[in-house]
Amino acid sequence: MNSHEKLIWILKRLGEPPYEMGVTELSREIGVSKSGIHKILKSLAEENLLVQNPSTRKYSLGPLIFRLGNVYSDSKGIWEVSHTIMDSLAKETGTAVLIGIREGDDPILAYKMGTDEKFIYQGQIGTRFPFNAGALGKLLTAFLPEDRIRSILQTRSIERKTPYTETDPDRLMEEYRRIRRQEYAVSIEENRVGAFGMAAPIRDRHGKVWACLSLVGPRETFTPDVVDNWISLLRTGADEISCRLGFRGA
Repeated sequence: MNSHEKLIWILKRLGEPPYEMGVTELSREIGVSKSGIHKILKSLAEENLLVQNPSTRKYSLGPLIFRLGNVYSDSKGIWEVSHTIMDSLAKETGTAVLIGIREGDDPILAYKMGTDEKFIYQGQIGTRFPFNAGALGKLLTAFLPEDRIRSILQTRSIERKTPYTETDPDRLMEEYRRIRRQEYAVSIEENRVGAFGMAAPIRDRHGKVWACLSLVGPRETFTPDVVDNWISLLRTGADEISCRLGFRGA
């Protein structure tokens, strides 16, 4: 691993729990000497890409990362065109409403909104979703090229998050195909016991699926009498966001 790869690895690692790590922890995980890690961390902190907690001496992502993230968000324009739709969905369904985006092959939580104090979605912005569990993660994975999906299933560990998580590669492949055909994904207690989720694709102006709109709520609210209506509302919302981003369909 060269110095640039180490730098990228550190930034990506600090974008995941516990979000704050020290020299020793990072050195152990990456397999590089503490002196080498310290040099990289110092350089990143000097550029405001990282900040060091004076009490713990640990590092976390810095203000420049926040600014760059906002630049990315503004350039994509997804928050500007989606927040009113998210707010309407949250009020109508009483669920948390999420926007997921794909970072490389990884499904990432980009935005969240909710109105029901009984259910506050705890996932932190920037959290990586499993590719095999949860509606958001499954949907964004499903719209990757099929050969890329096969590579992920063959090379990555398939984690069982709950007793209801699917881990069989062949059954997952069938699930991804079903999601592409129906253009939505549903998850019941796959990523978190007691919760349900559903997601629908958001397309850019070229028709590429790079993001999704998702509802998440307590399992007991996901009853047969609301399923069809909520799926319809979700797909309509995702289609409206896609349209606002420039997608015009066939």
